[in-house]
Amino acid sequence: MLALVIGVIAGIASTVQASVNTEARRFFRSPFITAGLNFMVAWLCLAAFIIFNEHALSVPVHEIAKNPPWIWLGGVCAIIIVTLNILCVPKLGAAGNVMILNFGQIVTGLVIDHFALFGAEEARMSFARLTGAVMVFVGLILVTHEKSSKNEERRSFPMLYAVLAFIDGIACSTQIAVNGTLRVVVQSVSKATIVSMSVAIISTLILITVLFVLRGRSGIFDKTDEIRPDFKVWMVSGGLFALTVVSGNAAVAPVLGTGLATIMNLIGMMASGLAIDAVGFLGIEKKPVTLQKIAGMLLMLAGTAVISFL
Repeated sequence: MLALVIGVIAGIASTVQASVNTEARRFFRSPFITAGLNFMVAWLCLAAFIIFNEHALSVPVHEIAKNPPWIWLGGVCAIIIVTLNILCVPKLGAAGNVMILNFGQIVTGLVIDHFALFGAEEARMSFARLTGAVMVFVGLILVTHEKSSKNEERRSFPMLYAVLAFIDGIACSTQIAVNGTLRVVVQSVSKATIVSMSVAIISTLILITVLFVLRGRSGIFDKTDEIRPDFKVWMVSGGLFALTVVSGNAAVAPVLGTGLATIMNLIGMMASGLAIDAVGFLGIEKKPVTLQKIAGMLLMLAGTAVISFL
């Protein structure tokens, strides 16, 4: 039960992080600088915790190196998740991005469990698990689908960004599985998380360097005439939420399995998304909580129960 709750909290943190990063990107004018700052804040907080708890910052790198190369992928997934989330939301809209990303998460999580990939325990696909996954996805559609205004012009669907959002979902489930295994290897949630964040920082620096060499400043910074908002301290808090997401999932993945841990994330994301829309958190446009959205949430919960207990 505790693992289920932590999985939901990680999903809530993911949604709040996306909201914070959207505003932070407007200030820093770069999704890559915003992502890198997230990982740096998380790394510094974790390093301070480990030093305070153990009086030394040590990670069993040699033990980690004995495992397959994919053990390092958690940090790579982190930069994919944060950067693609920032890039896709303006093109797909929050609802469209969440729906496609979550579909990628559901499919990937169940595939990982079925084939026992990335060290996950095997959980073979069954009719009940497939039915539960369909119920969760239908619930997601109910939560995220909104009718367009009659006067709203029809626009072509940005297929490239839809593919990127699906890849984002693949990265989310992959990170859960990889970091869950990494946590078992190092026998520590905090050390597994700091390894993941270290790889994320290195990956971000490499990406920024490559983009700068290929395209100069225009490859890193946004081209926009939008007025830069005033700096606020909470703009750098995205790393704290990233820390909650990565460490929380690293802790629960070995207990729940990748599929169920992923779906608990989705429930947290949807519930917090409805709350954020309802109150207009961080200046986001207010959207009413409708019966359709509540029905979608209940269907997601039912689908989760089917996957978990049947």
